[in-house]
Amino acid sequence: MKKVIASGLLILGLLPLVAQNEAAVAAYNQGISEYNNKDFRSAVQSFDKAILADSTFGKAWFNRAVCKTDLKDYTGAVSDYSRSIAIGGENNKAVYFMGQARFLANDKTGALSDFRKATQLDPKNADAYFYAGGILFENGAYQDAVEQFTQAIRVRSDYAEAYNDRGSAKLKLEDSKGAIEDYRMATKLNPKLTVAYNNLASVLRQTYDLQGSLQEFNYSLITDPNSSTTYVKRGRLKIDMQDYDGAMTDFNKAIQLNPKDQYAFNNRGCLKNKLRDFAGAIADLDQAIKINPSYGYAYLNRGIAKENLRDLTGACKDWNEASQNGIDAAKQFADTECN
Repeated sequence: MKKVIASGLLILGLLPLVAQNEAAVAAYNQGISEYNNKDFRSAVQSFDKAILADSTFGKAWFNRAVCKTDLKDYTGAVSDYSRSIAIGGENNKAVYFMGQARFLANDKTGALSDFRKATQLDPKNADAYFYAGGILFENGAYQDAVEQFTQAIRVRSDYAEAYNDRGSAKLKLEDSKGAIEDYRMATKLNPKLTVAYNNLASVLRQTYDLQGSLQEFNYSLITDPNSSTTYVKRGRLKIDMQDYDGAMTDFNKAIQLNPKDQYAFNNRGCLKNKLRDFAGAIADLDQAIKINPSYGYAYLNRGIAKENLRDLTGACKDWNEASQNGIDAAKQFADTECN
């Protein structure tokens, strides 16, 4: 599950007809024009002038924050949103977008607080519930995450991403049936939501519905035919189904699409081990390790290939390396075979 918060989604409205410093108004309207032309740096400079002319001009602070978010100056954006709120009082839009800026600045605690506040100010802000749920998921608070995603769905019944992420939270709570139902609803609501097909396929594989899993991976590749990750996952499923030729085809395709996919090389190496092509396995696992020198499973599997080629010294070295990179099974191999 991945959380992505978009920036630059605000539409900046024209200044309302209220009494205001004329220099501030002129600079502000210039900033609006520059923002609409996607000239964010110039817009910031114009809003600077508006604020310099009138430091109580809350809309200028707010819209400068929007521009700073687009320019990836998230700390500056948070500061400007805070000032805007101090001038104009708390409102859902400012608090919500401040939460976005905090999230992008990797201040997840602050972002969660802002998203919760945004839902208090506007109980129909589905996105605020959704993003709060995402942070809670990342923090391991899966039941709380389910509740936030449920609130998002209550507000917006066609919120496919919320169904998908609620499914992932339910899966963490060992509710496989609930996860499957949510993933299916996500794909129904958004037939192009690739991640939901992948998630559904993965949980179906875990529950031994291999044919169902294969069908969902196939749907996923229709929506995104260039996903090396999906080819790797489908290849692993095909190994479970003893379709070794199909698995090899999928791993080959993954590597063609992404020659730096360490998982594709590792899994193709595992398959070659199974097919007793130990030299070919070592070549693939060498490549996986070259891509990621800390890839413990690649060392484990290369050790197995070396042992089968009667290179016990090399195998033990690989298993020790795998063990140092967190693979408990490698330590068992080393303890059994190397002492």
